[in-house]
Amino acid sequence: MTSPSPLRRRSTKAALGGFILGSIGVLVASSGDPATASGAEKPPVPIVAPMRPEAAGLASLTAAVAPGHRAERPAGAWAIPARSIDPDLAEVEGDRLVQRLDDGTAVELTLDPMLQRQASRSLEKYKVEYGVVVAIDPRTGALLALAEHAEHRPELRHLALQAEGPAASVFKVITATALVELGGLAPDQTICVHGGHKNVTLYNLRPVPNLDKRCETLAEALGSSNNVAFARWADQLLRPAQLQAVADRFLFNRRLPFLWGVAPSEARIPTGSRLGFARSAAGFEGTHMSPLHAALITAGLANDGVMMAPRLVRSASRGDETLYTMEPTALTTVASPTVARTVMQMMVATTETGTAHKFFYKGGKPRIPGVAVAGKTGSLSQNDTGVARHYSWFVAAAPADAPEIVVASLVVNGEQWTVKGAVPARELLDDYFRRKDTGHADAAPTAADEPEPAGARAQDDDSE
Repeated sequence: MTSPSPLRRRSTKAALGGFILGSIGVLVASSGDPATASGAEKPPVPIVAPMRPEAAGLASLTAAVAPGHRAERPAGAWAIPARSIDPDLAEVEGDRLVQRLDDGTAVELTLDPMLQRQASRSLEKYKVEYGVVVAIDPRTGALLALAEHAEHRPELRHLALQAEGPAASVFKVITATALVELGGLAPDQTICVHGGHKNVTLYNLRPVPNLDKRCETLAEALGSSNNVAFARWADQLLRPAQLQAVADRFLFNRRLPFLWGVAPSEARIPTGSRLGFARSAAGFEGTHMSPLHAALITAGLANDGVMMAPRLVRSASRGDETLYTMEPTALTTVASPTVARTVMQMMVATTETGTAHKFFYKGGKPRIPGVAVAGKTGSLSQNDTGVARHYSWFVAAAPADAPEIVVASLVVNGEQWTVKGAVPARELLDDYFRRKDTGHADAAPTAADEPEPAGARAQDDDSE
């Protein structure tokens, strides 16, 4: 592009200090994959996302979880003015997205203008009730897209920073890491089970030879999101403390360093209940996760086990003076390179034969030719005080053998809904690789998926 063109703008008044996501509750219903949270119904929880300087947050976290890694600090005395940064106020300058502050400072964001536009258009096109798409370069932590949409609440901001959505079956990625690393499982190791599409009970944990006819390898079980397989393997091979330690290593129960405050993702693995532990390993209970964290988890595995600090600002300058330059900084190691690559390759089954196959293949042909995509779905239906909600997750890294882009998508719809989380993510990946192959800035748009019939109730990806 030769002249600056503004991206979609919206009022920033509601952005400062975060937002209240009142209509998305924490209560989890018993239907859906996975999961249920026990207890009486709870009212929606107000969540705020206070903004804070990126460097200060990173310094405190790296000191705690990544000894030896140097925290990035702004050059000189200049600090990133977090409260003033707003991607919606940035303009496209060539292939960059630049926001010019009132004092004349030019802040270049890490966002790819084309990917940002594609992600925003996808969410708007499907009129999702609430939706987020986060794309990140796993090698540097640079955010490539950070898009959000609330069809009836356009004033809501920072949806990617909220951890209200249950992690659901995306948590199986954490369990798979523990099973490979601590349980000694290989991707081709097989288990035979039955049932568990909607729930896991103590009965499912006991082998029943006459009924256990669904046999899958660990890789196939991850791709199909086999609840009983993961519950039974965890029950047999892991202890609650081990799974909790792996979850903590992926930075659950910690505040992530970022330009703005990020609500901590939660993973509380039950220690006093065999069934509770097995259900949590399958993703049925005890976990909540922010979309930004979902992207970082996937990026950590995609980057040979090293999770990089998320970055939104690439550089800042005023006149001829350089005020700030981004330096990629490691946060922590989530897995060894061997384990990370093993899990990443197992995740390919999700798109090739598993729960996301129909989103990545059409008529037997891949929608993104020549690119293997490692992914994981997660879904949950709930009905909180009579209001239907369906959480649909999808995380992905591509190309699977040498990932250069990671996407996390969360779509929350009501009883009348149109699309699942895998679709906006797939459309963004299609745009990224189409432009990479053709070299054209304006790639051909991805054909829209068939919408669900009006009034259709949400179905669970991971139980199909």
